[in-house]
Amino acid sequence: MQRSRKEKKEDSIIYTKRILIMGAVSTIIILALLLRLFFLQIIKHDFYTTEVNKQRNLTIPLTSGRGTIYDRNFIPLTDREEETIGVIYPQLFHTSDENLKFLSELTGISSLELENRISRTGYLIELSIKENLDWNDRRLVNTRGLFIVEKRNRYDEDNLLRHVIGYISGVDKRGMSGIERSQDIILKEQQGRAIAAVLDGKKRLLPGEGYVLVNGNMEEKHVKLTVDYHIQSIAENVLDNTRHRGTVIISNVETGEILAMASRPNFNPNEITKHLKSDGDELFNKAIQMTFPPGSIFKIIVAAAALEEGLLDVKEVFNCLGSESVGNVQIRCNSHSQGGNGEIIFEKAFAESCNSTFIQLGQRIGAMKIIEMAEKLGFNSKVNIGLVEEEKGNLPTGDYLLGPSIGNISIGQGQIEVTPLQVNQMTQIIANGGVKKQLYLIDEVVNQLHEKIEEVEEIVEIEGIEGIEEIEGIEISNESVQEEKQLLSKETIQKLQHMMGLVMEAGTGKTVGELANITAGKTGTAQATERGQSVLHAWFTGYYPKEEPKYAVTVLLQNGQSGGRNAVPVFKEIIEEMVKLGY
Repeated sequence: MQRSRKEKKEDSIIYTKRILIMGAVSTIIILALLLRLFFLQIIKHDFYTTEVNKQRNLTIPLTSGRGTIYDRNFIPLTDREEETIGVIYPQLFHTSDENLKFLSELTGISSLELENRISRTGYLIELSIKENLDWNDRRLVNTRGLFIVEKRNRYDEDNLLRHVIGYISGVDKRGMSGIERSQDIILKEQQGRAIAAVLDGKKRLLPGEGYVLVNGNMEEKHVKLTVDYHIQSIAENVLDNTRHRGTVIISNVETGEILAMASRPNFNPNEITKHLKSDGDELFNKAIQMTFPPGSIFKIIVAAAALEEGLLDVKEVFNCLGSESVGNVQIRCNSHSQGGNGEIIFEKAFAESCNSTFIQLGQRIGAMKIIEMAEKLGFNSKVNIGLVEEEKGNLPTGDYLLGPSIGNISIGQGQIEVTPLQVNQMTQIIANGGVKKQLYLIDEVVNQLHEKIEEVEEIVEIEGIEGIEEIEGIEISNESVQEEKQLLSKETIQKLQHMMGLVMEAGTGKTVGELANITAGKTGTAQATERGQSVLHAWFTGYYPKEEPKYAVTVLLQNGQSGGRNAVPVFKEIIEEMVKLGY
């Protein structure tokens, strides 16, 4: 049966619609493909050209790949020296006996050790090259996977401020401690100078192409500290001369800037694996990472609490019999062997660090008021200068404040633990007329022209979180860092400053010699235990000059035996050297 014209017409319309739809879809697909082709060939041309070139180019960095850390005057503290090194790409280097022998001749490292290192990693390996390199030796060019370059090292043998700067991982260059860790997000992944080696299909250097110098095209980021290179050098040299473990901190009284922070023993950031395996404490920044009993420098807190509460006249007479009994505990005074100091006015007892006087005063004040004053002046809290490793110390609480513990609290012993940085902050407050200037270490983030580009970030402790990649910060300005707080009355400050001057003139600090009339401070000798052994830590904290103070200086010598005999001379030498340089 033949189909009607109407049916045929309807079929024709359907076919036409189908063709139109297919044509439209095909057109859309073709247009989409053309747009995609335009995007890949034109818009993303440079990107994909670079990616293709990466398949035949080998990039050899000539810098550490991290931003530079500067002192306050833009003297570099990292990336200071260039060295001839051998760069090994394990994926390309053939570990034949001949190649390993040649590499051993260049580096002085045994063939067996070289083979082990190359076979165990997929990362680029950098090796120091021995001096008197023969540049005419064709093996330097023909050995596949070996490249000899001049590279600027992150650290050198004369690096200052090592404990503050910290160190980076030898594998992925991630910051592991110090500024390297806390400012890792700023310092890492800098596109510095590099050499691009053009390779052929067999990963050999392409004849006629050779090396191409590549400069980073992104804005560099560097960190500028408040530290003064020359003052830091003085602090480290003087501390080295003592041959003691310990720390020295120097801050600007008026601004809160940390000018020097030295810690001993030192470590070599280029040999960090060796130090990590050590059972010593050379990797610890003693200024912030370890806590110590403050000993007699805590008497500043006791005196401040008594003066603020109106419970003390500095001319008041106390009676020292050479020891003081608190409950069933007897605590000796440093005058014990002479039968005690007898009648002694308070300001002299402060200068001579009479334990008996301070225990009597402590009983009058009460433990709670003393602890409150300690917290007011910064103890039991992190100073928060921008280093993740900082400890907060400890002040006794609860039942410990009751009973005979007042004896130990009054002389800075027992459960009291402080960091030298906290002691320096306390000293800054007293030297600055009772006004707290928050100590800080990181000044600003700058570009390659030394122009400020970012505010620093304050480290915020997040309980239970470890690792720098999980540490969050909040932006703060220098104005907020410098917020002033009057913590002690001017009358109290005047009396404390007067008594700290007496310490240097006629008390336990008189070993300062001819500087006695222009310095002020307090000594301390603190009993402690290290690895099961009883030790005496030597403390001194003070400021210079006595009138219109500029510098607060804190010295701690581990097992230094006596603050007056050993810590004060360190302070003296530091001030003398600073004066020679015009500070």
